[in-house]
Amino acid sequence: MSAIDGGAAVGAAPPISRAGRTPEARPAETLRRRILTVVVLIDVGCCLAAAAVEIVNARRATRVEMAASLEIAEPLVRETVTSFQRDVGRDVSDLQFALPGIRHVRIAVHRPDGSLIGSREPAQVSDAERAPAWFAALISGEVERLAIPVIVAGNPVALVAIHGEASDEIAEVWEDMTSLAILFAILNGVGLAAFALALGRILAPLGALADGLSDLERQRLERRLSIPRIFEFAALARRFNALAKALSAERETNALLSRRMVTLQDDERRQIAAELHDELGPCLFGLRANLGLLGRDIDSGLIGSDSRDRFEAAVEIAERLQSVNGRLLRKLRPMALGEAPLAEVLAGLLAEFERHHPRHGFALFAEDLANGYGDVADLTVYRSVQEGVTNALRHAACSAVSVHVRERDGDILVRVVDDGEGVPDAASAGFGLVGLRDRLQALQGGFELRTTPQGAALEVTIPIARDSRSPGQ
Repeated sequence: MSAIDGGAAVGAAPPISRAGRTPEARPAETLRRRILTVVVLIDVGCCLAAAAVEIVNARRATRVEMAASLEIAEPLVRETVTSFQRDVGRDVSDLQFALPGIRHVRIAVHRPDGSLIGSREPAQVSDAERAPAWFAALISGEVERLAIPVIVAGNPVALVAIHGEASDEIAEVWEDMTSLAILFAILNGVGLAAFALALGRILAPLGALADGLSDLERQRLERRLSIPRIFEFAALARRFNALAKALSAERETNALLSRRMVTLQDDERRQIAAELHDELGPCLFGLRANLGLLGRDIDSGLIGSDSRDRFEAAVEIAERLQSVNGRLLRKLRPMALGEAPLAEVLAGLLAEFERHHPRHGFALFAEDLANGYGDVADLTVYRSVQEGVTNALRHAACSAVSVHVRERDGDILVRVVDDGEGVPDAASAGFGLVGLRDRLQALQGGFELRTTPQGAALEVTIPIARDSRSPGQ
């Protein structure tokens, strides 16, 4: 079949529709900001988790340090108290001076009534080095305390209390954590800034894609995107370029088809005008002349053989006018569609082809067809058969054409097969098939033109609309 109207399969994708632009709310934030926000939140969560772990470890270490200091201080204090108890003549106020000085421990001497005699304080932390109260409360926990009585001559004269003092340990932890926090904040700030810059470069193809889609929306179909290195963005760019190319080709085809439709309309009008001039004009002139002569003979009373010849000529001209009128009407629209069963209308179409092309063989195989499927579907079936047979006769070196029409699974299947040389590899769809494609796309149908072992075949699928089937067979 067709070297001009041939080509690859033409799909049944629905035509592109252009809807009016709907105003949309501007997004509240960009993808870059959202990613940075998520990263910052994760970073803050990690910092809080690290700080919690550090506080727990510092709390445990402080308790261990306090316990170790009390363990060291207790035997020393007991030894000092024992030595003081042996020296009977000494005053109890001198005991505080004999007590040892131990880190992280405060040793206090109390009278039996609880009043303070004196104490041995550990090294004090300056106000500048002291940790905040809330941090000290987190680290210190419960203060451990030991009490050792001082008994002289069987009477309690004093009580030595040993207290854990963690202020200097807490100050060291606070200083370490503050230094780490400052360093961590600086490194995090630098890291987040670098990440933001890198993220901007990584997401740059998305901005280019958005600009490209805006150009497509404005009908700037020549826009193409460069292919980035990132695999996912490269796939999006390739799909965009393929879409833009397809839309551009579709627009060119539509423009060409629109121009061709105007040309075809002008050609159709020119052909109809030529047929009216060449066929109907002479026929009407001859009919008028013969009727005028016949009327004159009647008026003069001369009815002879010449009058009979004129009458027969007028009848012949009237029959010719009727034939020309029927041919013109069939060209514009088959009158039998909707009146006769679809199979009979198609048989009449093939009979018309056979009359004009007596050297070719034509066959129709109509299976399980209803009387009709509605004006649109019936006319589409008719035009599909007409285009397929015309295409085969015009472009394929064939001697026979067969037409198969049947209904299956809610579709009308039309198959026009010839015994020609098949479809050339470099063939492209002509205006006849382009017009058929647009008609089929409007019905959500499609067609395929391909080479077969017998020659070439045009296979058309036409969906049947609901409640369109005419009753009877």
